[in-house]
Amino acid sequence: MLTEQSRIGVLQEVREVIEAFSLNWKLFLGIHVVVNVLSLLVFTPLFTVLLGWLVLTSGQVALTDEDILFFILSPTGMLVMLVAGALYTTVVVFQQAAMVTAAFVVKSGHAISIPGLGHYMMVKFLPLFRLAAQMVGRTALIAAPFLAAAAWIYVSFLTEFDINYYITDRPPVFWWAGGLISLCLLAMAAVLLRVFSGWVLALPLLLLNNERPGRVLQMSRKASISMRFSIALTLLTLFLLNAGLLGFVSFLADLTVDGVVPLAGESLKVMAYLLGALLIVWLLTNVAITFFSNSILSLIIIHMFAQLVPASGEWRLDEVLTSTPGTGFWRLSAAKLAGLVVLVSLVAGLAISITINGLDLEDHTMVVAHRGASANAPENTLAAMELAISKGADWVEIDVQETRDGEVVVIHDSDLKKIGGSGRKVFESTLAELQSVDIGSWKDPSFSDQRIPTLQQLLELCKDRIKVVIELKYYGQEERLEERVASIVEAVGMQDQIAIMSLSYPAVQKMKSIRPQWQVGLLASVSIGDITRLEADFFAVNANFASRAFIKHVHSRGKKLLVWTVNDPISMSAMMSKGVDGIITDKPQLAVSIRQERAELGVHERIMIQLASFIGKEPARAKQ
Repeated sequence: MLTEQSRIGVLQEVREVIEAFSLNWKLFLGIHVVVNVLSLLVFTPLFTVLLGWLVLTSGQVALTDEDILFFILSPTGMLVMLVAGALYTTVVVFQQAAMVTAAFVVKSGHAISIPGLGHYMMVKFLPLFRLAAQMVGRTALIAAPFLAAAAWIYVSFLTEFDINYYITDRPPVFWWAGGLISLCLLAMAAVLLRVFSGWVLALPLLLLNNERPGRVLQMSRKASISMRFSIALTLLTLFLLNAGLLGFVSFLADLTVDGVVPLAGESLKVMAYLLGALLIVWLLTNVAITFFSNSILSLIIIHMFAQLVPASGEWRLDEVLTSTPGTGFWRLSAAKLAGLVVLVSLVAGLAISITINGLDLEDHTMVVAHRGASANAPENTLAAMELAISKGADWVEIDVQETRDGEVVVIHDSDLKKIGGSGRKVFESTLAELQSVDIGSWKDPSFSDQRIPTLQQLLELCKDRIKVVIELKYYGQEERLEERVASIVEAVGMQDQIAIMSLSYPAVQKMKSIRPQWQVGLLASVSIGDITRLEADFFAVNANFASRAFIKHVHSRGKKLLVWTVNDPISMSAMMSKGVDGIITDKPQLAVSIRQERAELGVHERIMIQLASFIGKEPARAKQ
């Protein structure tokens, strides 16, 4: 417990930090903006080079999903990931270092030259990178046993059935395993907090005392040992405060979305304007919170540094100091201010012009029903396909696997636990055994007659009524999946009404080799390198990665792009504005209606929809 004198001392220190921020917030804001822009301009190319190195060392032109995982687990991949982690940490450290340096200069009673600060930080880049590399390496070593324990718990308790069953049904073992994994992660966080609290003085020691990166962590631990607990408590409090504020803002945004969207009724135009305005407020609030927490952290670090590390000689910071306090960057003349406003206006006008010119006002996007109309019918069933057809979808997307007796069936998971309550593995069961299980009642009792369909049954239902995207699923027990799928498609006569895709790039290559005229695509949730150079006719990617530049690049290669899984009207409209070739959705009826409604929207409404899509919230209408 703190004594009365200790409480007074703490309050006094808090007041000093807050007062320093209030007097110099403009300076910190300028540094925050400049350093973030500088980081973007300098570090983004470095990241690009590093990722290119990763792809080259793998022997491929690009990596996706499974390939990335297997590569990361290799010795070379681990080395590359360590370097990437060090570089990313350098970005974070670089930004914080600039604020720490500025906080020291302010505390010393001097004014600051922002160009001089920029030059000084670039001189310190390599020492900062070396410091970041050491921090990442040591953090990885400390975290490794905790992560290994969490992985062991996952493998031991959550791999008996398909992971989708555990995520969807959440049986008792899910909570037990989740609780144990959470304890491992909390223990890791506690240990890392103690370690980080010993490193809190590393930055000022490196920047202000010109110490070597190899020594500053050790020196920081020794200097801070007398206040380790209070430092850890301070860091934890600041972290929780920052996370709490960001979480509260996100919570308020969710409530506002649910309250505002119904006001728009059925008007996509009104909804776009309302969510666009909300987005601006949300972004500005998040930026303000992050800026405030970074500034306060910098001032706290310098305050601790002044207490724990007595000055030993002159700190060599002449290049960032000015002789006259209160002059320089923030004393803008009227002419300079007017010039700055004109410049910002020109840049904003150019950005708006580019955005408008990039909009495709004619929608060519196909609606692809994800596992059928799976929001309203059990996934991958004939009922879901019929519903998708009746709602006007252009395609249905299905998943196929092989049974023990060589049949190709339509099902996503490796077992029936999620959709039928049975632990039967698909590859260990015959068709008759699988079709004895009710896979519809989990959705609604009215679907109790639904059974796992064969690929042939489904294609016969869809022929000449709707096109079909067939995803090849691989769980390690496949024998002749590609050949069997090809034979069934040809037997039904649907060669011109199907497309094939898979997460496995070798499977894509094999399918393309046996049926070179067919449309074969690569499914990817993450990627490294230029995936458009891979042998695929189209790509199906997570909608979060479908930037306008990426879409144009795919099209420039003469290929098509599908995005998944898009279920809210704002995101659907935004994807259509970007020009994707297909939207994979659980709600095909909603997508069809959005496509029709967009025909009545003008350019400005479509721009607002594009902005509103960035908020990352699912409107209430999407839950209907």
